[in-house]
Amino acid sequence: MQEVAVRNIEIEALPGQKLQIMRGDTVRVHVAFEYRGPTMSVTPYASIGQIRLGVFDEIASNVGPAISLSQSQDWRAYTGYVDIDSSPVSPGTNYDLMAKLKEYPGETEVRLTDVIDVLGAAEFRNFEITEYVAR
Repeated sequence: MQEVAVRNIEIEALPGQKLQIMRGDTVRVHVAFEYRGPTMSVTPYASIGQIRLGVFDEIASNVGPAISLSQSQDWRAYTGYVDIDSSPVSPGTNYDLMAKLKEYPGETEVRLTDVIDVLGAAEFRNFEITEYVAR
C-alpha cells in the first residue's frame, strides 16, 4: 500500500446535538478530511453501533460513493457521505457513530458517542373525534 497522509478526518455534526430517528430512517453521515499524496480513490464507510469495552460493535453500516483524491504535496480538503439504513438498529438511546476510509481504517477511524436515539414504531396519543356534522 502506498504511503499517504490523511489528517483531520471528522464526522460533521453540530456540537452536542443528538439525532432522533425512527427505526428504518436513513442516516446520512457526512465526513470531512484533509489529504496529500498521490492520485487515488478512497471509499468512506460509516456505522451505527455501540462501543463496548473500547470495541465498536457495528449494528448497521454502509459505504458511500468513492472520493477521488488529486495528487498534491499540499494539504487539500475533501468531503464525502455515507447513507445508513437504520432498520437493523433496535429502538433505544445513546447509539454511537463511527466513520473511516475503508482503504485506511487505522489512520482515519473516528467515533462519536451517544449521538443517536432510535424510536420504535409510530406512536399516537389523545386520538379523539373532534366533531361530526351532517352534510
